Amino acid sequence: MKEVEVKLKELRMLMQKDDEQSEARRNEIAQWLKENRTPEVEEAFRSFMDEGLAEIEVEVEDIRRQISDEDYRILPLAYIAKNYFGKSHAWLSQRINGTKVRGKVYTLNEEQKEIFNAAMKDLARKFGSFHIA
Repeated sequence: MKEVEVKLKELRMLMQKDDEQSEARRNEIAQWLKENRTPEVEEAFRSFMDEGLAEIEVEVEDIRRQISDEDYRILPLAYIAKNYFGKSHAWLSQRINGTKVRGKVYTLNEEQKEIFNAAMKDLARKFGSFHIA
């Protein structure tokens, strides 16, 4: 396997991680790509990006398909973002809708999907037990 393919394979695995060590390694790989820029490296990176964008598009469509327009309007996104993720409403909305931020499209990673699903169950339980006496 060519070195660029090895680097891009590693980069793909790192893209789902948010920790500092993964961020540092992503930066190292980005620097390597810049330093070893050849037509072959550029083509491999272009293919890598195209595949990544296609995957993101599918993920966003899947998320939006699972949340109907009516459900989306009634979801307390600001509450969910603040109380379950410690983030802003915009942060969560961007990930659900696949909004491009600083040139990159963000979606929920697997861990964040689990948190979101747990939040939905928790809210359903809370709403289900709410009543006026």
